[in-house]
Amino acid sequence: MIITNFVMNYDDAEKRLIAIGKELEKDINNSETWAAKAEILCSLRLHELALRCCDRSLAINPDNALTWVTKGIALNKLGRHDEAEEAFARAKELGYKGAPTYD
Repeated sequence: MIITNFVMNYDDAEKRLIAIGKELEKDINNSETWAAKAEILCSLRLHELALRCCDRSLAINPDNALTWVTKGIALNKLGRHDEAEEAFARAKELGYKGAPTYD
């Protein structure tokens, strides 16, 4: 389950976070679910929490390019630009073709 919509209203995000919480109760080691949670938290501008979820996801599956992109976005928003560039570079190494979104 990957959620790539970085623009969502709070009610949608809350519902999705509840659903993700239920999924994590079933399987705490699902990297895709952690990645989806990170994307939602990023959309809510909760970048520190998003970063933690990215790290959890990448600890399980370090080859998820989209999670590296999400991590790069969160790091950039936290002012950690060098680390963000490293995350974006890793995403490209894994085959990510898009340009990072900084908004």
